[in-house]
Amino acid sequence: MWQILRRNPRAFGAALLLHLILAAFTLVSVDWLATFDEVRSEPRVVQATIVSTEAVEAKVAAQHQTEAKRKAEEETRQQAEAERKAKEAAQRRAEAKRKAEEKARQQAEAERKAKEAAQRRAEAKRKAEEKTRQQAEAERKAKQAAQRQAEAKRKAEERARRQAEAERKAKQAAQRQAEAKRKAEEEARQRAEAERKAKQAAQRQAEAKRKAKEEAQRAREADLLAALEAEQAAAGELGVYTNAIRERIRRNWVRQPGMGRDLSCLVEVRLIPGGEVVPAGVRVIRSSGNPAFDRSVVTAVYKASPLPVPSGQLFGQFRNLRLDFKP
Repeated sequence: MWQILRRNPRAFGAALLLHLILAAFTLVSVDWLATFDEVRSEPRVVQATIVSTEAVEAKVAAQHQTEAKRKAEEETRQQAEAERKAKEAAQRRAEAKRKAEEKARQQAEAERKAKEAAQRRAEAKRKAEEKTRQQAEAERKAKQAAQRQAEAKRKAEERARRQAEAERKAKQAAQRQAEAKRKAEEEARQRAEAERKAKQAAQRQAEAKRKAKEEAQRAREADLLAALEAEQAAAGELGVYTNAIRERIRRNWVRQPGMGRDLSCLVEVRLIPGGEVVPAGVRVIRSSGNPAFDRSVVTAVYKASPLPVPSGQLFGQFRNLRLDFKP
C-alpha cells in the first residue's frame, strides 16, 4: 500500500474515496428506527342486559374467538412484518456483503490497476529514458548534422562570396575596360576632331601664311624699292663713312714683321651710337689663316674706337658692321 501511495497517490486517494462512499451507502440503507407496532387496547362499553347463560357463554365464546382470531391475525401480521424485516435485513446484509466484496474487488482491481499503472509508469519511465537517450542521441546527431550543414553552408557562402567578389571584380574590370575603351574612343574621336580642326587650322594658317607671305613679299618689294631709292640717295654718304672707318682702322693697325700683303680677314664690329665699340664686340668671322694678323686687326679696331659713324636712322646701317680688312 505504501508503495502504491508513493508511486500513485492519486489512485490511492481515489480508492479511499470509493471505500468511504460505499460505507456511507451501507449506513444509510440500514433502517435504525424500525420498531414493532404496539398492540393498543381500548376500553369498550358493554351495556348490561339480561341474557341467558348460554347466550352469554356463546357470546363470550364468540368474543374469545374473535379476539383469538384478531390476535392470530395480529401475530401473523407481526410475524410477516418480522419476516419482511428479517428478509430486508438479510438483503441489506447481502447487499453490504456484496458491496464489501465489490469494494474488496474494486480495491484489488485498484491495487492491480495501481500495480499495472506503476508497471506502466516504470515502463513509460524506461521508454521515456530510452526516448530521452534516443532523443539526446538524435539531438547529438542532429547537432553534428547541423554543424556539418552550417560548415557546408559557411563554405558555400564563402565560395559564393568569393565568386561574387570575383564577379564583382570582373564586372569592375569589364566596366573599367569599357570605360577605358569609351575613353580611348572618345580620345580617338577628340584626337580625330583635333586633327581635323588642326588640319583646318593648318590649312587656314597655311592660307593665312600664304597671304601673309604674299603681303610680306609685296611689302618687301615695296621696302626694297624704297630702300633702293634710299640707298641710291644715301649711297654716296654711306661710302664716305665706310671709307673713313677703314682709314681710321688702317692708321691704328701695326704691321708685324713677316706679314704678307695678300692677307685679309673679315671681322664683325658691334657699335653703339657715337661710334664706340662694344666691349668684346669685335669677332673674327673669316680668319686670314694667320692668328697674329687676326689679332692685330682686332687690336686696331679697338684702338680706332670711336669710329666715325652717322647719326639718326642712318646709324642702323653701322650698328653691326662687317669689314673685310686688307693691308
